[in-house]
Amino acid sequence: MAVVPGKLNVDQTYNDDYRGWPVAPVDQPHPIRGAFMDPRPDPELGAIYHDGVDVAVRDDRPEPGHPPDRTHRVYAIEGGQVRRATPHGVRGLVDIGHFRYEHVDALVKVGDQIDPGDLIGWSCFDSWHVHVGEWIFPPGDDPILVNPLRPGGKLRPYVDTAPPDIHEIRYYTPAEPAWQRRPQTTVALFPQAGTRLNKTALSGKVDVRVHLDDPQSFIGWFAELPWMAAPHHPFRVAVAVVRLPGGEVILNRDVFRAERSVYTSASQHFAPGTDQNLPANECMAQHRTMRCDGTYWFRLFPKPYWDTTSLPNGNYRLHILAWDINGNESETYSDVTIHN
Repeated sequence: MAVVPGKLNVDQTYNDDYRGWPVAPVDQPHPIRGAFMDPRPDPELGAIYHDGVDVAVRDDRPEPGHPPDRTHRVYAIEGGQVRRATPHGVRGLVDIGHFRYEHVDALVKVGDQIDPGDLIGWSCFDSWHVHVGEWIFPPGDDPILVNPLRPGGKLRPYVDTAPPDIHEIRYYTPAEPAWQRRPQTTVALFPQAGTRLNKTALSGKVDVRVHLDDPQSFIGWFAELPWMAAPHHPFRVAVAVVRLPGGEVILNRDVFRAERSVYTSASQHFAPGTDQNLPANECMAQHRTMRCDGTYWFRLFPKPYWDTTSLPNGNYRLHILAWDINGNESETYSDVTIHN
């Protein structure tokens, strides 16, 4: 069986049974704008996948007792020894156990022994979030970056009852434009490219693109700042190809899962037409004149694309499925004709 990109195939163990969040209240869910495997700009590859999740905090409502330019207390979600910590007083990071906390002012130092729920730092003003990354450390192998929100993870409770939205399916000639930046922003943009094809006469290699996203049913304090509530991309996408009229299943496979990081350009799975959502500080400054949400187009057949010459001419049905982290599912169909 082919390996599914982004699927985690190793076991996870933690140092303790604690479940919670890195900001108060630690036993309640918090909104997230930056999802694992979101596109992010990269100077060499054009764009890469986001390697954690961004737990939102309200920088306009700092906690009582906050130091200057600091807004919210940050708590450990797993115990263990501090493996890395930037000096106190700077916007930096802390590594404890399997987790990294970024955009924080550390209150701990390397070698400290931490219990879950301990105070480890402060979030930094104008970040509007704490970045949480997570690794698995397989014996004798390189660490694996994983999605802190995946099933079985420590960020709990996580609430989302809304299934993904599948907006549209399109067919294009293969194209590989260079990643750019959304105008007047720092975020990644994969410009539209390729010739759109008539789905009743497909031939050769075809780039099948689906526009979809995952709205979040829980938005927390984003309800008071609604421009901040951004949908995520789906956790899992799959496609099946069925021959018509008989119903023979020609292909049935997962396109990707967002359980672990993949080390390719983000253009392997994101399709032209994709752009990254604005960071929270840019969204707060520009939401009146600019869209804050990202746009997600996915390749149902990542490179080397769908080779229609491998199938006899005739009619086929594509069955597209998408799931979110909590297992909420959506599906749609698209009928095509191959004519080589």
